[in-house]
Amino acid sequence: MNKNHKLETLTTEKIKRNFKLINSSYFSEIIYDENRRFFDLYLNDGTKGILENQTKTYNELIENLNEYLTKISEYLKSTYTNSEKKKAAELNKKKLNISVVQISDKNKDFDTVIVCEKEYKYFGIFKKNIGIRTEIKNGRITTMERKADTLKENLK
Repeated sequence: MNKNHKLETLTTEKIKRNFKLINSSYFSEIIYDENRRFFDLYLNDGTKGILENQTKTYNELIENLNEYLTKISEYLKSTYTNSEKKKAAELNKKKLNISVVQISDKNKDFDTVIVCEKEYKYFGIFKKNIGIRTEIKNGRITTMERKADTLKENLK
């Protein structure tokens, strides 16, 4: 298996051939931009294996990814703290980093979770991370929440 796959449409065959099966999820790192930034992709494996609607959900996600990232960036700006507002110019120049994309088939509230963040210099050499957890159901964003630890909270 290649360490990273490019942002491209998936098929069930590609997933079974190229992804690792870890704890009932198919996993791969997906490169999503020209700077070789990547996110961890998890496709939750149900009792019937990867279902066609999960690959369809993922393919629709990557088709509309820029639209989602624009909405997430706008939401993130609306949550700036007072100290972050002072650094708004720096924060607004930074690209939103995608950390995790999870495609689930069993959750009644969402079928996709995107975990994104921006990192900035907080004080001297210290850096601070602002994270957003976004849930999507049927192609529509249902919730966006700013999280202290988005990766930990995504494991619920």
